[in-house]
Amino acid sequence: MRALALSLFVSALWISTTVAQDSAVAKPYESDDAYQIYSLLLPQEESYSFAKSTLIIQEETASNAAVEGACLSSEMAIRFKGAISDYRRSQTMKWHLQRQFQIEKPYEIVGKETIALLLKGGWDGYSDQYPQSGGYIFVSAVGFNKNKTLAIVYTGSICGGLCGWAQFHLLEKVQGHWREVPAATCVTVS
Repeated sequence: MRALALSLFVSALWISTTVAQDSAVAKPYESDDAYQIYSLLLPQEESYSFAKSTLIIQEETASNAAVEGACLSSEMAIRFKGAISDYRRSQTMKWHLQRQFQIEKPYEIVGKETIALLLKGGWDGYSDQYPQSGGYIFVSAVGFNKNKTLAIVYTGSICGGLCGWAQFHLLEKVQGHWREVPAATCVTVS
């Protein structure tokens, strides 16, 4: 009986460990609407305008941007409540971006470990590997309301030294096309 109890305990421990490991594994980010939004917003990023060659996009979605720091007006917070809720839920998952961006510049999707390794030696190491890239861009997963007519996303770029920019964007789908909603949100600049 004791052996059976020990066997069940070990089995339960193995299952919970396996489930925990699987939830930490990044999944491919597959959302046509999200890539339409990214394709609309990326040309606004500093690194995009600075890039003279291949644009670098961080593969893993940014997951540390708390929407509480978005500085939304109470009106916008109410209007985008469903999208904000979905944004928060999406931040609990790890996502890998796919080659689905529809932008004019050539781009490469690079893992954040690679970026971190290159930056460990300073910005020169990164610039040697990706010359004239203008730095790199990062994006969060997109939060959508239930009908996928409203969205919130966090985007930013790092362009070396104290050069960088990040902010939340609010969007709405009008006649099948995403457009940014003019709203005041907090911007992080360095």
